Amino acid sequence: MPIRGYIIEKYNTMTNAYTCNRLVQEASALDMDLQIVGIHDTAVSPHGVINNGKILEPVDFVINRYKWGREKDAINALATRSYNPLTAYNIYINKFEQVRRLHSKAFLIPKYLLGTSRLPFSSIVEQLGLPFVGKGLESSMGEEIVCIRDKASYEELSLNYPSSKEWLFEEFISESYGRDLRFYSIRGEAVACMQRTSQGDFRANVALGASVEPYPVTSGIRTIAADIYEQTGLDFLGIDLLFGREKPYFCEINVMPGLEGIEKASGINVAGKIIETIQSDFTSKT
Repeated sequence: MPIRGYIIEKYNTMTNAYTCNRLVQEASALDMDLQIVGIHDTAVSPHGVINNGKILEPVDFVINRYKWGREKDAINALATRSYNPLTAYNIYINKFEQVRRLHSKAFLIPKYLLGTSRLPFSSIVEQLGLPFVGKGLESSMGEEIVCIRDKASYEELSLNYPSSKEWLFEEFISESYGRDLRFYSIRGEAVACMQRTSQGDFRANVALGASVEPYPVTSGIRTIAADIYEQTGLDFLGIDLLFGREKPYFCEINVMPGLEGIEKASGINVAGKIIETIQSDFTSKT
């Protein structure tokens, strides 16, 4: 009987979703049965988890690629193993938890404050300098990441978002304007790395049009991968670093990273490595 799993995503049909399709492709090549389960096509009832009118059966594993709500938790309960493990996944979705909990001798943490947009502008500038960056705590793909250059741009936060919304305010790392590093870690091993470069935007997200090129996996990057795995237990991670004068700065970890940029930049079959890792968990037992 094949190893069976679900990818938890937005929709059952993720036609143009590179990462989902690559994972399904690599699973099929290893005779594994991997199905995409969309949260928006799913409901949880007293009788079970219903997807597209059918009760979902228990499976060997799930791959978490959706952040919010309780439905994903109910789908995780159907699986023997979760990637990434649900408890850690739910913690490290949050950018504040990342800077609060993670550390390594190989990177620096930017100065930061957690607060709402009701904090006095002058008090933030006093702590972080100007400009500074505001980050939504659970944002991705460059969304809810803003550069605050003056009081007017700070006041726009209250105009565009609820005043109760918490923000992670961080010092602006000027050396890394428009560029950063993303590397992919599998159980503490850095398997591929790329530099992302934006033209005209301080954010270097591929989703926002940044270009990518291969970057060597250095000893410092290996140390960071090992340190973060030891601290989080997260199997599969995208780890983002900002360029600094002496050491890189920690930017964030992504618990549901895309694969398109890293595979195209590095030429490495990261999706295959992920699926092989999962397969080994179910075939190496004696």
